[in-house]
Amino acid sequence: MNLHIEPHTRLELLAAHHAQHLFDLIDHNRNYLREWLTFVDYMSSLTSIKQFVKGSMQRNEAGNEYAFVIISADMVIGRIGVYKIDGQNKIGEIGYWLAEKEQGKGTITQCCQTLIEFCFKEIRLNRLEIKCATQNLRSIAIAEGLRFTKEGIVRQGEWLNDQFVDLNLYSQLASEYNYQVA
Repeated sequence: MNLHIEPHTRLELLAAHHAQHLFDLIDHNRNYLREWLTFVDYMSSLTSIKQFVKGSMQRNEAGNEYAFVIISADMVIGRIGVYKIDGQNKIGEIGYWLAEKEQGKGTITQCCQTLIEFCFKEIRLNRLEIKCATQNLRSIAIAEGLRFTKEGIVRQGEWLNDQFVDLNLYSQLASEYNYQVA
């Protein structure tokens, strides 16, 4: 499954052939990604990435998540997806990351817009959440630019870099989604 963003950018559902590209991308951006992402240290080998991809493909097939790689100019530049899907309550959590050199181009915002539309229109979720560290200014700007509502702070909600960090909790409901970004 592919979701098209613009002529040279698309989301591809995570597949086995992405493993090497993901490993290389994580490895080249390890120090940058480590600041806000807990998974980086666990993805220390191609074998660990392959195991992750295999599990993700199973969750994709089961409808428990939709994990995509972000492809621009035929290169993997990041990941995005809707995770922890609660089918009964129609809730999902959006997560994303991008290579350092790809920052500041609006790519994640565009990818989020496409993913949000997919979540509300295609898989019929009612609520989407974004959680990010209270100090992660880039993710805060993305959530707020997408008109997600800040509901509060999840105190010590994540173990990151040998300490607990607080998380902002943002949400958007299907009834609030209007396809226009600030």
